[in-house]
Amino acid sequence: MAPVNLKAATKVYCSLLFNHINPSPCTLCGQSESGALCVDCLHLLARLTVPLCRCGLPHGNEQPVEADSVPPLCGRCIRQPPPFSASQAPLQYTFPIDALITRYKHRADLTVERALAPLLAETPLPWADTDAVCPLPVHWRRRWRRGFDQGDHLARLMGQYWQRPVLPALVRQRATASQQGLSRRQRQRNLHQAFHCQHPVAGLRLILVDDVMTTGSSARAAAQCLLDHGAEDVRVWTLARTLPPPLA
Repeated sequence: MAPVNLKAATKVYCSLLFNHINPSPCTLCGQSESGALCVDCLHLLARLTVPLCRCGLPHGNEQPVEADSVPPLCGRCIRQPPPFSASQAPLQYTFPIDALITRYKHRADLTVERALAPLLAETPLPWADTDAVCPLPVHWRRRWRRGFDQGDHLARLMGQYWQRPVLPALVRQRATASQQGLSRRQRQRNLHQAFHCQHPVAGLRLILVDDVMTTGSSARAAAQCLLDHGAEDVRVWTLARTLPPPLA
């Protein structure tokens, strides 16, 4: 079992307890007293509503896709289909959700989780045949430094809302370099054999949960590991999805 950074972990959970007892204002504007995002700030969050490819990016087809159908593929996924069968994110990774996720992930600011809880609680289970929710984990050293694993927190929160068990099947067996600033090919090399499956997953239909999908390299590597260990199907849910810049 990985060692625990007691100082960082105590800070995280004392913060959670304090904010539960003393609700904070709106995390963005400071006006609301509920501790959640106010109505005006909720409207600032950019939603993902257009038809999406399996990788979670718009595929250009304006026709709606049935919930249980196989999503059409974008050009990249036609060339290199992801191992996961579908992905979904309720929000675009843009301001202000990018700033909130940075606070959540790097500063262990659990007021962000509390502020987003009403929005997350209204997010329906995207795939009804799901057997379990699986966090996409950080390496234990990164978790030790932060005292916090955002993927694990989100997975447990969504498992509660979706009424599905949480199965921490994966561990990161290599302390990979940060993915930020790397190209897609560099990210893929960085994640080679980064994950290890520590629990039986044979025959299970799983949802991988993380905070953000950027290129999808981490989700691809984690999903492939689960499938290699016998999972029947893997889909991906993230809080936000990074979209490519618009064409000039």
